[in-house]
Amino acid sequence: MQTYEVIIIGTGGGAKIASALSKLGRRVALIEKDKAGGTCLNRGCIPSKMLIHPAGQLQRIRELNRLQIRAEIQSVDFEALLAGINAYTDDLSSSIDTHYERAETVDYYRGEARFLADHEVQVGDQRLTAPRIVIATGSRPKIPSIPGLADTPFLTSTEALRAREVPPRLAVLGSGYIAAELGGAYAGFGSDVTFIARTTFLRREDQEIVEVFKKGFFPGKTILEFTTVRGVDYEQSQFLIETESADGEHRALEADALLVATGVRPNSDLLGLEHTSIETDEGGFIRVDDRLQTTASGVYAIGDVAGNFLFRHSVNFEAEYWVQAHFFSVSPPPIEYPPMPSAVFTHPEIASVGWTEEEAEKRGVPVVIGKAAYTSCTMALARGLEIGLAKLIFERETGLLKGAHLVGEEASTMIQELVLAATANLTAQQIYRQIYIHPAFPEVVRNALRDALRQFDRKYDILF
Repeated sequence: MQTYEVIIIGTGGGAKIASALSKLGRRVALIEKDKAGGTCLNRGCIPSKMLIHPAGQLQRIRELNRLQIRAEIQSVDFEALLAGINAYTDDLSSSIDTHYERAETVDYYRGEARFLADHEVQVGDQRLTAPRIVIATGSRPKIPSIPGLADTPFLTSTEALRAREVPPRLAVLGSGYIAAELGGAYAGFGSDVTFIARTTFLRREDQEIVEVFKKGFFPGKTILEFTTVRGVDYEQSQFLIETESADGEHRALEADALLVATGVRPNSDLLGLEHTSIETDEGGFIRVDDRLQTTASGVYAIGDVAGNFLFRHSVNFEAEYWVQAHFFSVSPPPIEYPPMPSAVFTHPEIASVGWTEEEAEKRGVPVVIGKAAYTSCTMALARGLEIGLAKLIFERETGLLKGAHLVGEEASTMIQELVLAATANLTAQQIYRQIYIHPAFPEVVRNALRDALRQFDRKYDILF
């Protein structure tokens, strides 16, 4: 039995904890059964954005005619592009292996970790124990139970990011950000893409923002909302997808490839939790308290496997909190999440923080909503942009920013000003008390602020 101060299972968000504790000289066991770096590096954030960016550039070339520029795309070496992306992420993953193999106070175990008891873990023929264990095993694609699907060579995000060719026709089962990003990227490379959504597209986003998004995103693509897949068949290298709409209409779709992007499931079922007092919820996510502790004392869970948020930036925040709470505090304080931003890296982009308009209505809180179209900004006009909206949601009684939503060019960058404002509990007037560079995109935010301020104080109708 090997004894450590901390055992960390998973090298995604868990690597941040291991790195920090290594610098503190703490004796740590780090366990990884797959490629080092977790979902973000190997099959998520990084490779997907390296694919999405050139797809977006292709789309921008196609749209240059609005600037009176005639251009054509001669060719795209998709196989070489993906090979380069995969080589980069594989090399970076290998460098993480090397780093921890050489770390003086970290013992790096390669293999699947399984609990034998609350504080006892087995990896291969090794048994490890520690007073504190952090589970950071992430998630994997969730595959729906659809007749015939399991017998077909469907793609998940993992395979889509390691493909060798662009399918002429791609069906995407799902309507969340993974479906939108990867389906949008393949459309950029030339696939005829059809999205099949059980409900509305990007249903977790503010729906007014989604309606604007659709105007820029869906030309050249097909979306079937409120549609259920009843069966999938695969013959002669073709997918046959049987669907049923909400009004009972049956339809058969043909595709050369099928991407299943219907969400994720936590990797909690692979840990042998039945040998512990660690509990999971109905979705398999590990239950944690406000200190990220599981139902087993001294055992913690962060990131996707806990399911508080499903972003890399959220698990990074949790990892930093955990180190601070356990090695720089007398006793671990509760975690306090600031407003959590998100982005959909499509063309156009969506970025959000805080309440949507629908959430404000459910809360029954009176709000003031300020809006401005991208076309109110000179930079958008200079670039020939027609699609884009900034939408800011303020609590009417206090004037505090409660939600911010952007759709359009550079939305994921522009949202940061509003993330800071929401985190600092700023009012519309306080955010407005700064000078915006002219003619940059953030003037769209300024114009949305002005719209809100007019509703708070009618004098702004006269002044601006």
